[in-house]
Amino acid sequence: MLIRTKALVVKEYIVGESDKYITLFTKEYGKIQVLAPKAKKVDRGFASATQLFVYGEFILTSFKDTYRLVNVDIIEMFHNIRNRLESLSYASYIMEFLQYVTEPMLAQPELLRLTLKTLKALTYEEASYSLIRRIYELRALAELGFMPQLASCTECGEVLKEGETSKYYFSAEAGGLVCESCKSYYKDTVMISYSTRYTLQYILSSSINKLYHFRVTHEIQQELNQVCNYYVPFYVDKIFKTVEFIDRIEAMI
Repeated sequence: MLIRTKALVVKEYIVGESDKYITLFTKEYGKIQVLAPKAKKVDRGFASATQLFVYGEFILTSFKDTYRLVNVDIIEMFHNIRNRLESLSYASYIMEFLQYVTEPMLAQPELLRLTLKTLKALTYEEASYSLIRRIYELRALAELGFMPQLASCTECGEVLKEGETSKYYFSAEAGGLVCESCKSYYKDTVMISYSTRYTLQYILSSSINKLYHFRVTHEIQQELNQVCNYYVPFYVDKIFKTVEFIDRIEAMI
């Protein structure tokens, strides 16, 4: 069967002297593995079209669970990501993260859309790399069903007061904010400001098109980092290769 799908290359690896296997995150079929015959040979035209970060319209043959590349029309290569070590590192992390948290053959078009928007933000530096990373982590986990509760205490249900001087307590184990009385039940609570709570709400509720068009103060960024440093490992049980280097970059900011 011949199928046509828009997809993003999230992983590539060489097989033999000239063939490739690529992992595609597709709009209609989710994550699939595809054989790209002779992809390393320039005269076949697949050398550039099967690189990491390429987004295009892929034509594949399908037999049972096996996919084979027939043709690619490139839509976007995000080539400028490779021009800076920092953007390449963050983008590589996004690809690792996406590949790990997604299931084969499970369509998640909004997660694909979020990822493409994130790669564009990294390409054009629409926000700081640190902020782009945290926005992606939080929104991706929300798309996967892990939406933190921010309006009321997850333990007792008390509606949390709002005010510019208010302080809140975020717990990954609790799944969101807890009140002053309930924070002692959890060992991973992080105190955050009203501005950080508002930022979290904005990240989780805004349209994808508006996600990367704002800036935050150093204090808010630090609090977002603390929240994510507990929240992401709680739901994603993996140490990513690129995180150690990225964390060193962020420690210098």
